[in-house]
Amino acid sequence: MRAAETRDPPMSLDGFLAFLEDRPKGERWELDDGVPLMGPQPTRRHDWIQVNILEGLRQHRRRHASPWRPSGPSQVPVPGAARTVAPDVLVAVDDGRDDLCITPAPLVVFEVLSPSDRPRRRASKLAAYAAVPSIQSVVLVRQDRRSVTLHRRSTDGGFSVMTCTETVDMPEIGVTLSFETIYDDTPLA
Repeated sequence: MRAAETRDPPMSLDGFLAFLEDRPKGERWELDDGVPLMGPQPTRRHDWIQVNILEGLRQHRRRHASPWRPSGPSQVPVPGAARTVAPDVLVAVDDGRDDLCITPAPLVVFEVLSPSDRPRRRASKLAAYAAVPSIQSVVLVRQDRRSVTLHRRSTDGGFSVMTCTETVDMPEIGVTLSFETIYDDTPLA
């Protein structure tokens, strides 16, 4: 990730959202300790997997009239911190608002892991997701091989980790996504 510039004092969430309005479409930014950071451009495989997840969730929503809506990427503010995270896909209760670039209370978030995602960065994002009380599951999807890890909220507020084999079961939204759906029409299909 590349910092826009060091800020003193740190940028606020409102300042960050105003900053995003002036940025070109397609750039991917997060706020980390008050500093805007631009993420790397995703690969085509990353995009294909992201679209597959979104489409699988949208089909389920249409068939079952689910009260939630998938979208992404969107900014998720981290409570009590000058920070946002921008998952590739998220699921949140449909509040009817379509004019926002933030989603303050997602239920499930998906990250399609990039080659640049190092363990330290992943741990930092998981800690940020753990600080958002509405998030019930974090789904980490590899793009270099068929591998999905599910971090589900436990009773102590942290996450328990499960390695998925052929499906990703998310009872908090009533969905099971298959690896066939996630990796459809990619070299990993």
